[in-house]
Amino acid sequence: MKASQEGTIEIENRGSVRILTMCRPDKNNRVTQAMAEHATLAFEAARIEKSVSGVVLTGYGDVFCTGGDYLSAGGTSEGRLGFARAFSDMERAMTRLGKPLVGANNGNTHAGGFSLLTACDLAVTHEDATFGLPEIAHGLFPFLALAIVKDSLPKKVLWDMVYRARLLSAAEAQQFYLVNEIVPKDSVLERAVELAACTARWNRDIVSLGRDLYYNTRCSNPTEAVEQSRFALIAALKAMDESGLG
Repeated sequence: MKASQEGTIEIENRGSVRILTMCRPDKNNRVTQAMAEHATLAFEAARIEKSVSGVVLTGYGDVFCTGGDYLSAGGTSEGRLGFARAFSDMERAMTRLGKPLVGANNGNTHAGGFSLLTACDLAVTHEDATFGLPEIAHGLFPFLALAIVKDSLPKKVLWDMVYRARLLSAAEAQQFYLVNEIVPKDSVLERAVELAACTARWNRDIVSLGRDLYYNTRCSNPTEAVEQSRFALIAALKAMDESGLG
């Protein structure tokens, strides 16, 4: 497989599951602005397509993703801001997907790649994969990744990873619920597809309402969360009535 210098997002359908593959093998699938923009469009398309019941995000080859390629944005503030905006837009599109999003963690997952895996609802990995936020070892800090991963790890674990650029093993990632299952390397994608299809037989409108509610209320106070839950319930009951199951 030969990807362009800016990388690509490969799209494949397996039954009702859509697979998005980050393809930039010569750069460990590091995400460029063009890749992030393409991924955003792909997630948005998957949300509105009724035939798609779930999405899998994976990387090409033996690496999931080792981060965002800010260097590809050039040396201007305008270029760097464009890259940061595109990467953030991609992660927002992941939260708005409205369907199960499963990470098929086929290899090392570092920096921004770690935040992409964390942003998935479920994840499958193999025993040789590593996970971390090693930006400080390269003179930077996990600015974009921190916004996503900060609520998914215990504080002491997070700062140990950040300050010491320490990588987690697959077993540790499972211990901290960053991944759900550790399977043989050649079974990662297959198992991820199975998990992404787990809600295919249920009412997809109701699944979407529930997933949206989770992401919309993560930073809400209890009163706001209950209010949003009330409207989500009414919408779900209407969907049940329309399906003849109410």
